[in-house]
Amino acid sequence: MTLLPVVNGSVRQDDGMDYLWSCWVQCKPMLKGRALRLTNGDPDAAEELLSATILKAANHFNGRPVHLKDPKAFFMFALKNEFISQYRKKRHEFKHRDADTDVHEDRIAQSDWEAKGQERELVTRQELQRLQGALLDLPAIYQQIFSMKFVEDRSYPEISEELEISQALARKRVQFLRQKLKVMIAD
Repeated sequence: MTLLPVVNGSVRQDDGMDYLWSCWVQCKPMLKGRALRLTNGDPDAAEELLSATILKAANHFNGRPVHLKDPKAFFMFALKNEFISQYRKKRHEFKHRDADTDVHEDRIAQSDWEAKGQERELVTRQELQRLQGALLDLPAIYQQIFSMKFVEDRSYPEISEELEISQALARKRVQFLRQKLKVMIAD
């Protein structure tokens, strides 16, 4: 690999991007192979990854001198970081994507939104009624524990002090209450 003139430990500013590009061109076959492996052989995704990598590298050196001791290692590291960034972005988008929404539909009717909201509200009401019924079937001590922990939002030391039991026993009773309610509501 040919190096450009170095002045005071770095490449001259006007030659920096040319140097970066020449390093990129020499490393590109190796980088393309790695990009293909990272994208499971998808050539379009690999090209997109390579493009994003060189853009990020160029932006990194924008206005700064370019000096690469090991260009292959630098570009491999940049490629890996760009792949991770794209993966995180896709994962975040997937998590917040609404699969039920039709993106090709021009407009979702207001009544559809209202119906979905009413449906959710109905489901929530039914769950609350089941919870209320399940609570009434429990012994009074567990009703009291439910009230202290989930209605009044008391801490375990406060619950244990009021019931005159150990904190460990208070935790166990709350844990038992949660499990019991899950089973009762599921039925």
